Amino acid sequence: MNLPAGKVPPRLLRQFLCGMPPAPSSVVVGAALGEDAAVLDLGGDELLVAASDPITFASERIGRDLLAVNENDLVTAGARPRWLLVTLLLPEGIEIGEAERLMDDLAIAAREHEVALVGGHTEVTIGLDRPVAVGCLLGTVPRDRGVTTSGAQIGDMVILVGGIALEGTAILADEHASKLRAHGVEAETIARAAALRHKPGISVRRPVEVLIDDHQSVHAMHDPTEGGLATALHELAEAAQVGLVIDRVAIDVHPECAVICDALGLDPLGLLASGSLLATLQPSSTSHALDRLAAAGLDAARIGVVVDRTAGVMLRTRGRVDPLPVFERDEIARLLESM
Repeated sequence: MNLPAGKVPPRLLRQFLCGMPPAPSSVVVGAALGEDAAVLDLGGDELLVAASDPITFASERIGRDLLAVNENDLVTAGARPRWLLVTLLLPEGIEIGEAERLMDDLAIAAREHEVALVGGHTEVTIGLDRPVAVGCLLGTVPRDRGVTTSGAQIGDMVILVGGIALEGTAILADEHASKLRAHGVEAETIARAAALRHKPGISVRRPVEVLIDDHQSVHAMHDPTEGGLATALHELAEAAQVGLVIDRVAIDVHPECAVICDALGLDPLGLLASGSLLATLQPSSTSHALDRLAAAGLDAARIGVVVDRTAGVMLRTRGRVDPLPVFERDEIARLLESM
């Protein structure tokens, strides 16, 4: 069986993780389905938090996107990003000016996010059709301020900050504008979709800062990425060993995302969704958290509730309740395979 493009299937990843040797006591949070950051105890007042993520779909603004997706993994763990290592793989024949632009973008991103670029690796690699960047971001968190995906508790409210699916919509507009026009999407819609990557952007640092101001009420945070919101919800449920009941009507889909997905026959729930934030909070604190987010100019909504694992991960659509769809690969990857 050949694997399709996209995330490794959970079954295969689970099999791999089960075969790993036991982690030493210094590993507070290690490799696990749904957990995007490792937490290490080196004996000081703060814990070390580490995450690694690539940029593979897009080459424009590769440095800033790389910083954002890695930063999202750290801040959703409650950590402050501090040190970045980057592996930059360039395709054969790339122009020197383009390589310089990509490296400059990494340096600009590091300065903007107040992160030190401390090392990594660069090379021109056989077999690539576009640049690929892989980041490893390190940060720290006070011992009493950490947050995990596995922290969700039965009875928690599930909130979504920001609409979906910002990053996937922007990539489709940037890299497949001609296909969108051929499917009847207006040029103005394509331009607005492409601009989503810049404003509001794919960083979730600001909403995280608002939420963890009252960190005791936040039990879990997770940022949807490849595989979209649906995959992130399944990952959250897997990590916390809980079930979910999600209200489809409560999920905010960016208007441009809805138009583009409808034109291409894609499901917004399975489309690359960096820029959104999932969190579970104790019920008594949810309304106050939503008010704080609104006061900060951030759109957020209560989209569901955490339930017992035996109930499964379910999607309620106008009274009908069905299992939340599982996306074996991101909708962008599915589209590219069909082209």
